[in-house]
Amino acid sequence: MKNTTISVIVLSLYSFVVFAQSKPYWNNAPNTGTKIYSIHFIDSQNVWAKSKLGEVLQSTDGGNRWFVNSPFIQSKENEQNLWCADIYCSIMLTTDGGTSWLPYRDTEQEHFCKVYFKNENTGWQTAEEFLNKVVVTINSSIEKNDIETLIERAHQCTEYYTDIDSGWALGWCVKNFEIN
Repeated sequence: MKNTTISVIVLSLYSFVVFAQSKPYWNNAPNTGTKIYSIHFIDSQNVWAKSKLGEVLQSTDGGNRWFVNSPFIQSKENEQNLWCADIYCSIMLTTDGGTSWLPYRDTEQEHFCKVYFKNENTGWQTAEEFLNKVVVTINSSIEKNDIETLIERAHQCTEYYTDIDSGWALGWCVKNFEIN
């Protein structure tokens, strides 16, 4: 019974994620938001990322786990990259409980787009999960040879409401993608 319950929960969450990305309003999301990270794959396992705030992050397992301010990055920063990309924030706004969504184009987007990596008690898991999701999505698109579907096209991460009518859909898009 416990395994069945867990399976139902996992399938429900998966279908929610798939459904959320397929919402038609998301196709019109702006891709001109605030830059969040620059990601550089040195090889298939070694990755470094730099946040808009200048935090330097490293992964030695292909983007699954991230560590802050490693000396590895300083020596690898100018080497040839397997691939690199800039990740930007995308935001949609609703004022009618989600019936209609409009692009949020105001220039002050930082309060929505910040993904912090300050310490394990302040945003650590959120930033790690975000970077992992972005890396997995980009790597999967590279393997399928359909990376063009990510370039300059917003992808939803989450949706939340501040009250019964007002809500935000937050996402990310890839810019300045280069593969070697």
